[in-house]
Amino acid sequence: MKKNQAVLLMNQESFIDEIQQVLSQHKAEIVKALSKRNDAPFTREEIAKYLKVSQQTIINWSKQGILNPVFIGSRVYYKSEEVNNLLK
Repeated sequence: MKKNQAVLLMNQESFIDEIQQVLSQHKAEIVKALSKRNDAPFTREEIAKYLKVSQQTIINWSKQGILNPVFIGSRVYYKSEEVNNLLK
């Protein structure tokens, strides 16, 4: 092992609590970043970056009806309101 690595032992409840805390912090960061956008539409790439998922995930969510794309010419955008609602 490298010098900076450590092994942490915890029970299942502690692990779940830790994961929930990390997810909560991540969600707060995303909401803060999204609030700065002033309702500008998102591209697939931007949503993927903010949510830290792949562009294929965004495409899949569109097919499943989780997000509704807006087509302008050959480009695909998503309303910022929909993205904000996804996080609630």
